[in-house]
Amino acid sequence: MTVTPDSPSELNRRTVLRRAAAAGLLAAPAISALAACASEDGDGGTTGEKTEANPFGVGDKQPLEVAFFNGGFGEDYAKFDVAAYEAKWPGSKVDLKFSKLILTDYQPRFYGGNPPDLLNNSSPETIPVGPVIQGGQLRDLTELLDAPSYDDPKVKVKDTLVAGTVESGIFNGKPYTLNYAYSIYGMWYDETLFATKGYTVPKNWDEFAALAEKAKADKIAAFTFQGVHPWYIFNVVNEFIWMAGGLDAFMKIDNLEPNAWKQDAVKLTAERLAEMAAKGWVQAGAAGLDHTTTQQAVLDGKALFIWCGSWLEGEMAKTIPAGVKLAVAPPWNIGASDKSKYGTVHAAPGEGFIVPSRSKNPAGGLEFLRMMLGKEQARKFAELTKSLPVVKGAADGLTISNALTSASKVAAAAPEVISWKYEGWYAPLVTAVGAAATDLLAGKSTPDAFMAAVQKVADEVAKDEKIVKQKRTA
Repeated sequence: MTVTPDSPSELNRRTVLRRAAAAGLLAAPAISALAACASEDGDGGTTGEKTEANPFGVGDKQPLEVAFFNGGFGEDYAKFDVAAYEAKWPGSKVDLKFSKLILTDYQPRFYGGNPPDLLNNSSPETIPVGPVIQGGQLRDLTELLDAPSYDDPKVKVKDTLVAGTVESGIFNGKPYTLNYAYSIYGMWYDETLFATKGYTVPKNWDEFAALAEKAKADKIAAFTFQGVHPWYIFNVVNEFIWMAGGLDAFMKIDNLEPNAWKQDAVKLTAERLAEMAAKGWVQAGAAGLDHTTTQQAVLDGKALFIWCGSWLEGEMAKTIPAGVKLAVAPPWNIGASDKSKYGTVHAAPGEGFIVPSRSKNPAGGLEFLRMMLGKEQARKFAELTKSLPVVKGAADGLTISNALTSASKVAAAAPEVISWKYEGWYAPLVTAVGAAATDLLAGKSTPDAFMAAVQKVADEVAKDEKIVKQKRTA
């Protein structure tokens, strides 16, 4: 998802602190401050009687505050959920807030002991959950997952979710995040443009290179990216590494093994990005452009591919020209001896929600999230955002967009699903990869410099005793 870029006038103390927090530099103060907040007895809020229909004991007519990220999924689905909650709990007024800067707007509220009752911890600038969990500030969601589902009390919530949803929100062996959207990530393009020009979607690097030269002759960039939001190109790097090196490469990366960022798969990935820049296949100036500008370039036929998630169509709905048919392609193979087959796709639950434990109404936060996981709410999410929810069968039969249909087909045909863990574990490393990759595509760096820069940060993370280490086993 996306956030609003900082302008020069925004480079103030708050911005510096936000960036430091995102890089993990404020982790130690966060832990101590949050631990101090957690010394109070009991959770916040009053509760009612716990029943099958009210498993968390939501208090009668108790106000609720929910905060959503205002990004690619928009505001409408959140407003629909709020209306449904207020209809079920008459008198329980919901204070709905939206933010483009979750870290900036809501991390201070954890420090102050007054977080919202439910928080959509999404976007590239999210609150690192490790320090918050260590401070006792997040609710373990086991009780939600084991609660009766909204549609059938005989079925637990966890049994209504697609495979991998629960696992995607686990930290230190317990579920603290509930990811709501099942996003299909990949290279998005306009089927209409490809048909008009006679272009074919590439399956390997040679085919991409040939297509890139054709597009260049037609004055079209083969690739563009959301430069001022490095999280996007961070994902491209990971997908290419997976194609070249497979799971083995990421076992080393996720577990912070020595020289993991100097593996052959990483080297080849860096070389491919550098080649794209050197041969003029990247949209000019993309490194300094925002998400909507570069995404619009694809819609306007100025670029062939852009990496994004399946929220793209919903995010750009107001500016999609007539006749454009968005579709997604899995990452193409980048080498002759890649470990993964073409069609391997990056698909995963995302758009995380967390329930603060020290809010005024945590029971209401849990109930709001349980309601969101009902089929009616999940289906409305699919209709409004043109994206898949994590609730089984909620989007069955929907043919509301070419993009959604394309994403569903790519996911169904995938021989393997890409996943990495370090994104949720080590914020400084995520920042380093995005920054180094941006420099590569801007023609300001080299493959060797990319590997050295990222490996340096990986080594620092591995040595930092204040950062809780995780272990990937499969």
